[in-house]
Amino acid sequence: MPTITQNLPDTFSIEAYQKTFALRPVKYPDDMPLLYKWMHAEHVVDQWQLHLPMPQLKTHFEKMLADDHQRLYLILCDDKPIGYTEVYETARDRLSHYYKAKETDMGWHILLGDPAVVGKGYLKPTGLMISKFIFEHTEAKKIVGEPDSKVEVYQWVADSFAYRVQRLIEMPEKTAALYFCNRDEFLESRGYLSFYGATA
Repeated sequence: MPTITQNLPDTFSIEAYQKTFALRPVKYPDDMPLLYKWMHAEHVVDQWQLHLPMPQLKTHFEKMLADDHQRLYLILCDDKPIGYTEVYETARDRLSHYYKAKETDMGWHILLGDPAVVGKGYLKPTGLMISKFIFEHTEAKKIVGEPDSKVEVYQWVADSFAYRVQRLIEMPEKTAALYFCNRDEFLESRGYLSFYGATA
């Protein structure tokens, strides 16, 4: 039986801010030079801690791609790669050690790798896209997030799309803010309705 994430479509896109934001699967090994560049970017190193030599980074992504509880995608803006995301099943992830996960709960991680888009408002439309993607293509009633509590920009995006902080959790590499986003609240959030209010 395919897993929840194996059943996710390969591509997805939305129109936001007069741009097209899209997802496509990570292509191995073709995307490795780009992922290597992003993982070694100054704004990424501390948060992701994957600034490894290429052989070790390849090994890491080989394991990630073989893990059937998650799917790895590149984030595109007008067909240009700008970031990377991991969409995963929380009940089969280490996050399930920190809260009582349901089988349908989903989560995601995001990396905006292109320095040209960092701090330029791209996190909001990409967060919208990934959340919409999950709710449209799975039976998830809840999306769970665990960003580093020190990354304040997530709070702004979280408030827009009904991601509610539950508590702080101590993970091996960070103190994370545990967020829950319920499907119904997301669809009624001001962030979602600002894009889809006319047709939602």
